[in-house]
Amino acid sequence: GLIRPDTQFYDSGVIEVGGRTIMNWDKRGHGLVTMTDVLAMSLNVGSAYVSTHLGAERFYNYLQRFGFGRPTGVDLDGEVGGTVRKPGDPDWHESDLGTNSFGQGVAVTPLQMVTAVAAVANGGALMQPYVVAQRVSGDGEVITAQPAVVRRPISAETARTLTEMLVEVVERQATRAAVPGYRIAGKTGTAQTPIPGGYDPNSTIASFVGYAPADDPLFIVLVKIDKPRLSPWGSEVAAPVFRRIAEQLFVLMGIPPQE
Repeated sequence: GLIRPDTQFYDSGVIEVGGRTIMNWDKRGHGLVTMTDVLAMSLNVGSAYVSTHLGAERFYNYLQRFGFGRPTGVDLDGEVGGTVRKPGDPDWHESDLGTNSFGQGVAVTPLQMVTAVAAVANGGALMQPYVVAQRVSGDGEVITAQPAVVRRPISAETARTLTEMLVEVVERQATRAAVPGYRIAGKTGTAQTPIPGGYDPNSTIASFVGYAPADDPLFIVLVKIDKPRLSPWGSEVAAPVFRRIAEQLFVLMGIPPQE
């Protein structure tokens, strides 16, 4: 309730959190912007403004509610929980509240990311992911997996609001993910590749996650490209892959155009 899509913020291009200076990816300030602008333009400074405005307790509570920092419990062996440092942890610093807001210093698995974004697509319900649809016992008993809600990290109203914001992201910034005739909600991601002691300045992890149709989602797709060569940006290398996959899914699933 503290932040709305039209909440305004003056982006000078720089913000200091816990003694650390945070800048936007393009090293520029963008003046007076809304939260939808922050999301569409991937403004680190705006994200840090949001996390510091929320405060550490509320911000990290939401990270946990969306499932980051813990295994999803999927029916596969060897799942890890990723890394989320929190206040009280010996290696947490006040500056983390700013950098964690746009993903730096947080390690997540692709399955965690899909599960979290799917909670927005599902009207605020975070679902239990599973791979095996059915198990048949030796005596012929069939056990069928059923969709199960783990918890609700956000309200249905907030989920609808976020979906509309993510549709605008695709229409304004991630245009290479767009499929004519369909409303797609999605977000690009570009992360520096972590190395011992910091980040590799010359390589990235480019990604795009999206779901469609936005008003009644039937699928979600995450594209993750390690160390892309043609471009470092998720909007340029991952978004087009999503579009090609989505075009085929619309046909295979018999989803008619909405427009």
